[in-house]
Amino acid sequence: MNHSLNKKFNFFFFYQSTLALGAIFTFFTDINSYLYTSGIISQPPLVWIIAFAVFSLPLLFSSNKFIPLSIISWCFSFIFISLLWFVLFSSFGELAFEELRKRILTVIFLLCMSLIFSQHPKIHYLTRWAIFLAVLMGIFNNFCEFINPVVFNSLGDGGRAAGFYLNPNSNGCALILGMIFSVSLLQPIYRLPFVSLVGIGVFLTFSRGAIVGWLLVVIIFTFVGVLHFNKLLYWALGIGIFIISLGSQWWDELLQNLNLNQNSLERIAWFQNISTSDSEDSADSRLEVAQLAWQMFTKRPFLGNGIGSTLTWNMDISTHNMYLYYMADHGIIGAFILPLLVYAVTQHARGETKYIGLAFGAFILLWGLFSHNVLEERYILIMFSLMAAMTRGSWLEQKYQLENLL
Repeated sequence: MNHSLNKKFNFFFFYQSTLALGAIFTFFTDINSYLYTSGIISQPPLVWIIAFAVFSLPLLFSSNKFIPLSIISWCFSFIFISLLWFVLFSSFGELAFEELRKRILTVIFLLCMSLIFSQHPKIHYLTRWAIFLAVLMGIFNNFCEFINPVVFNSLGDGGRAAGFYLNPNSNGCALILGMIFSVSLLQPIYRLPFVSLVGIGVFLTFSRGAIVGWLLVVIIFTFVGVLHFNKLLYWALGIGIFIISLGSQWWDELLQNLNLNQNSLERIAWFQNISTSDSEDSADSRLEVAQLAWQMFTKRPFLGNGIGSTLTWNMDISTHNMYLYYMADHGIIGAFILPLLVYAVTQHARGETKYIGLAFGAFILLWGLFSHNVLEERYILIMFSLMAAMTRGSWLEQKYQLENLL
């Protein structure tokens, strides 16, 4: 009987591990979107989500199945207010329905991935190593694309490394998330080189938000001891030398030999002289849409304007700010949607997971200031699910240790 139970356990462990690793290499790398957009495969990302959802159903019969109550509560609340605001403000029609569909898909994806990563420490360990490999692949892709901007079928930004993510900002965000979850797997002597390599990969995206996010995570990991403080001087000196080199003749000659588009050149000019206000107009356009979203919020601060409200204006871009995006839709309640999800997946973290949760939470809250797609991007959502599973696992491990001491 025990042998039968052990075989059943081994089967579920192998099956769950396969799903977890497959989910990382499918969704965290965002290769499913890249293959569809580039025309290599005909199946849209939705097909992959449905497939993983179906294949995760057998895990309901596993003894290790557990979706944290905090995740379930947040998902239920998110869908409730979305449906309520959809009913109260139905004037946006098809755009509002599309926004509602995206939110329902977000919830399905979160719950599905939370089930796949359910609380088994060995699966979390294997998953984090898979993330480490995905980060190395992402950095390699960035180097390749920087040297040859058309290596990804001209789907990138022409000089700003995007890789499989197709968007340079998303690329930088993914590398930082991967670094957060994988750096502590390495021996201390290898952590700083890995973090520095990630920093170079992030810089190649020329994403200001990602560069700031990388610095924030490095500072947090230094103060909590994941990175050695006495080695901080070395990479700080290296960054200083690199920044000085941006204005050198060598850098200018390198840029002349690369096929960079105007947007990339403007970004580089901004980094070379941050005080220059007219070198790159992206910041101005983002400020304009942020002001417009704030005006929408102040007109209806308590109830908002209904879901999808920022999709109806005559602007080419949306808010680029998660908080303003939801505040325009739901009023003051919208400001708490993202922070509450961060709290839900990190509140009971213990041990090493606590430090990962601290860096993850701080970075996501910062990233919400630069992107309005935080709760749509699957490479981000999958990390929320993994964080929730690791938090639950760390809490159970501490509880088990305390019970053995008594």
